[in-house]
Amino acid sequence: MSERISPPADTVLPPGVQFIERGWLSANNTVFTEGVTAVVDTGYCIHAEQTVALVDAALQGAPLQRIVNTHLHSDHCGGNAALQQRWPQARTSIAPGHAQAVRDWDEAQLTYRPTGQDCPRFVVDEVLQPGAETVLGLQRWQVHAAPGHDPHSVILFEPQSRTLISADALWKNGFGVVFPEIEGIAAFDEVAATLDIIEQLQPAVVLPGHGSVFTDVATAL
Repeated sequence: MSERISPPADTVLPPGVQFIERGWLSANNTVFTEGVTAVVDTGYCIHAEQTVALVDAALQGAPLQRIVNTHLHSDHCGGNAALQQRWPQARTSIAPGHAQAVRDWDEAQLTYRPTGQDCPRFVVDEVLQPGAETVLGLQRWQVHAAPGHDPHSVILFEPQSRTLISADALWKNGFGVVFPEIEGIAAFDEVAATLDIIEQLQPAVVLPGHGSVFTDVATAL
């Protein structure tokens, strides 16, 4: 599976932040190599060994302190179990809504069984509360609810550098499938509200869940 460790040469990321662009099906990884070491989103399980190797290489021997998931689709958290095994001291934070389902490992509620996808069981330590801040690397990141693609998804924004970890709420050329609509649940209003939040944040650089880093946010919106 292909991956790219660095964003385009003209893209400036906050200090200690490394973006790893993954191939399909794995979601991209954002690794924080200084301060509170962390990884946001962990790819699909069949690429878990590679995910561990990529994170290990980025940290250069430092221990991983945090594992963060923007949402619990299997392409974003499929490497959690392998990372927890490699760094058992790392605390895992997930978007709200499915914490109890993870503790009970309810694969139906987590959508893994209905969609025929695999996700090795992992543990959760805490929930990312929208409206709060969380420390990743050397920065404090705002947590914003981002329903639409997934009702429980969040995005992370660092206001000083205006960097947005958008997950599947916004890609360079679109956004993630609106799964509630497939199930007959109206969700396009939530998609529009999430895009409005992103527009209001005015990010200068976006680290998407899939595809490359981009800075032309207006065109993407």
